[in-house]
Formats: sequence, C-alpha cells, structure tokens
Amino acid sequence: MHYVTSGRARLATEIVGSGTAIVFLHANVCDRRMWRDQLNGLGATHKAVAYDRRGFGETQAELEDFSALADLVAVLDATADGKRAVLVGCSLGGRIALDATLRHPSRVGALVLIAPNVAGAPDLSSRSR
Repeated sequence: MHYVTSGRARLATEIVGSGTAIVFLHANVCDRRMWRDQLNGLGATHKAVAYDRRGFGETQAELEDFSALADLVAVLDATADGKRAVLVGCSLGGRIALDATLRHPSRVGALVLIAPNVAGAPDLSSRSR
C-alpha cells in the first residue's frame, strides 16, 4: 500500500507492475477493491493503479475544501512517471476521469468510461415521453 498526498489527505493507493500507468477510478458505491481483478491481470504488463477517493476505503483526510480532480492529478504525479496515463473510470469515477481528460489532455493517453456520470448532461429522466 502506498499513500499519495493531496492537500491534507493521504490517498490509499495500490500499484501493481510497471510500464504505462493505467489508473482506475472507482464508482461512488465502492472503493479501490472493485478493481482487484483488473490490477492483478494488467499488473503483468502495465503499471496498474487504483486509489481510494476521499471518504472511501483506507484514505485518510482531514476536513478541507478539495477537488477530486486535484486528487487524481496528485495520483498521476506520483505514479505516471511524467508520461500519459490511461484512465479507467466507473460512474462518478468516470466523471472525474472525463474531467481530467478535458482539463489536462496532455496527461491522458486513453480514456475508458463505464456508465459515467457526466457533468452538464441533460436530465433525461424528467422529460415527458
């Protein structure tokens, strides 16, 4: 287990393997453990990274204003070796990955989204049919 510092938080981070970093961002109902099989499988050929966002798993954080995007950037700084990373995000993790790609395109080599929560998307559930 590694800890990445971001503000007054220590983000619990698992790193398996070496090479191009593939960073997994968990759904809002899980923590980094949801990616266990992917870490084990991809760690043989890549650097597979999964971390607990604030309020989840083993991450420790003091109360402060924070940005989930800034936390992801801190993880990239600590794990991607200055190279572009692959971001894989599920649900709210997908939203954070997408936001990172839009804000920091030079840091992201590829993006995989699984049922992402997208900021600014119209609320289709309230439309009449």
